Amino acid sequence: MKKILLGLLVTGAVGGVAFYATNAFFSDTETSTGNTLQAGAIDLKVDNTCYYNGQACTQGPDDRFYWGGLPNHPSPTPATNLCSCTWKSKNLEEGDLFFDIEDIKPGDWEEDTISLTVENNEAWLCADVHLTSDDDVTCTEPESETGLADPECSAPTPSPGTGELADRVRFLWWADDGDNVLETCEFPNAPPDCKEETTLPSGPLGVLNVSQTAHVTLADSNKNLWSGLPNDPIPQGGDTWYIGKGWCFGRITETPVPQDGLGPTIPITNGPDSPRGGGFTCDGSGEGNETQTDRLTAEISFRAEQARNNEDFLCNPRPL
Repeated sequence: MKKILLGLLVTGAVGGVAFYATNAFFSDTETSTGNTLQAGAIDLKVDNTCYYNGQACTQGPDDRFYWGGLPNHPSPTPATNLCSCTWKSKNLEEGDLFFDIEDIKPGDWEEDTISLTVENNEAWLCADVHLTSDDDVTCTEPESETGLADPECSAPTPSPGTGELADRVRFLWWADDGDNVLETCEFPNAPPDCKEETTLPSGPLGVLNVSQTAHVTLADSNKNLWSGLPNDPIPQGGDTWYIGKGWCFGRITETPVPQDGLGPTIPITNGPDSPRGGGFTCDGSGEGNETQTDRLTAEISFRAEQARNNEDFLCNPRPL
């Protein structure tokens, strides 16, 4: 009996080994490690170069910025020769101001070349101008004389928002090629590949009520200001896109010069007083005393919106 049981156990053991062997199939395993999904980014860099009444705001020997580049240089602003409207490409910080003049007078003008660079992803570009105040700070004796068109100055203290400066300082914006001059192709013998510099909606900020914002299209699904094409977003990195901005305390008139096609490869010209001119003129002869001591403030923003999967984007969307 023991022999029979022992024989069965041996047979079972051999059978078990045989069963294990028949399940050792050929196999191979490949593993992909480190699979990751990470959100992309868009970073908009801005720089600016400005001129006030023909003086360039440039860096001085002490690394601060002055009109004319020198601390003791004759200044267009009597209070100080310091200026704050020129900086290199960066994220904007407090104190980076496209205009900051405390003592403007009729006939004064300023011109800027703003450059925009989009990093990391292609994007749509918009500009937003927000009027934050338009005040008559005080009523001077010439301003409050009988017969002047400033009835707010009949009160001892003018009410907020009753200033006239936002109506009298007129702005001009255009798509520039980086040489700080408004240029045109509408002249005899213009080359076939001449690139027209398109003006943007312009005029006084007084068309806005205080706390209102004007949305300006630079590139959205309707139009790219530089190429003139629809559905043409700003590519990521590398290229720089330029906006020209001028303002005049008085009447501003476009006087574009022939396109030279050189763009920013030549030294930036010195506004309307340069040999080529700035592409506009300023005439303050029609201004009166009603704007004395008036003050306006505004916020200027540039924003980049992702273009991929956002094909219908508009800088100024239509009401629903």
